[in-house]
Amino acid sequence: MSVVLSARNLSRIYPARRGSIAAVHQVSLEIQPGEFVAVCGRSGSGKSTLMALLGALARPDHGTLHFEGTDLLQLSPHKLAHLRSRRMGFMLQTNSLLPGLTALDNAALPGLLAGESQNQAYSRALTLLARLGMGERWDAFPHELSGGQQRRVSLARALQHEPSLLLLDEPTSNLDPLAEEEILKVLQGLRDERKFAIFAVTHGDQLASLADRVFQMSAGELSLTAKPSAPAFPSSLIDRRGPVFEKPPQNLTTQETPTPAPVGEWRGPASFFLATLILGAALLLSADRIIAWSQGRQLWAKQEKKRITEEIAFRQLRADVESIEAIGDGNVRANLFLQNYDSSRGFFVLGPSLRIFYQANGHWDSVPQETPEGSEAKIREVVPNKTLIPFQFRLLPSKYDELIRGYFHIRITSNMVISETREAKGDLFERQDDYYIYLKDPRLTADEIRRRNGWVAGSVVPPWIAMPAH
Repeated sequence: MSVVLSARNLSRIYPARRGSIAAVHQVSLEIQPGEFVAVCGRSGSGKSTLMALLGALARPDHGTLHFEGTDLLQLSPHKLAHLRSRRMGFMLQTNSLLPGLTALDNAALPGLLAGESQNQAYSRALTLLARLGMGERWDAFPHELSGGQQRRVSLARALQHEPSLLLLDEPTSNLDPLAEEEILKVLQGLRDERKFAIFAVTHGDQLASLADRVFQMSAGELSLTAKPSAPAFPSSLIDRRGPVFEKPPQNLTTQETPTPAPVGEWRGPASFFLATLILGAALLLSADRIIAWSQGRQLWAKQEKKRITEEIAFRQLRADVESIEAIGDGNVRANLFLQNYDSSRGFFVLGPSLRIFYQANGHWDSVPQETPEGSEAKIREVVPNKTLIPFQFRLLPSKYDELIRGYFHIRITSNMVISETREAKGDLFERQDDYYIYLKDPRLTADEIRRRNGWVAGSVVPPWIAMPAH
């Protein structure tokens, strides 16, 4: 039987003020196809660092690492990313869901980036979400989900492209005991179906009890240990009737059958922010001190009100790229949109002023652009409906950096001044946003794009892809 993953004498050393620290020290490990390996240990023992090394997310200072016979340490960054995107699945301790994507979009993303068709990627993602108790919340954004629900979406995303190795970092944290039990059953069932190998780091005996081999990690060193017995499951939970996962909220409206999100519309509303004010008062011994305290409090309250208003505007005033289209001879037509998610609060925007850049030789080079006359000096009221701001630019460089082959890497910088009144009275503040997109080179055919990226024949070649800020 061939080995899925083989590590020899892996070490990862971090310099510290009083000497170096070996987060991982001389670890050797082999994982067979379909094998489940669990690593237990206390926080800080090096478990997550080891997982990052095995998944080639971090580079070891010493040792060798082979995946399905390929020496990962000899691959270029592009080839390494290509291999990871198709053969490995990751579920990190932080869920790392993209905030602008729905649960379904997040779960389908690895398949889309690997070149699969939208129907195939979204169909598999919806099936996985349903098995993990998230089928009714496919259209929810990460900030609308609990920590445990986000972990289930993260697990669906890790399983999306049917990896041969699944790397899990505390996959059942933030789950209640019954949901944890069900997640582990689903994970076992999927492993039996697809025969993928699992490497998991955990604190809990429930997960470790399902593993074929269990290791203990301490001070960066790995040692084989006895497999724990599964902890007894409380009878009160076993006898409980009803669904294992929580029911969806009853007041949700009926949702249509999910369909793939249009290209470039992956960004969604930003997270809402609620600030808590803590006021305190001390005993005052004189009238002068009372007056001074009162004046200081008024000044502080005014500054705090401005800060909160600014934070709310940043989070509830949505601005993003709506559409972008190459129209010939290097000319590109695009739309930015503004949208206010708080109908009880008015926002007025001066601008925005836009600048366009593309990446070449590791630097951002500016691009000539056209905006309607007077657009930058116009005051706009931002309402719940989208307000479109059209602009154009010309882009036809002979050389450019290709983070995705055949695509320009573009940054759009927007500057605007925000007020709560049309007359721009009171507190004003400036907001700057950077939007990053990959734009298909119009000089290349779809077949050429597929060939350069190793995508399967007939796979979707999006004209542009919106990316989170980076």
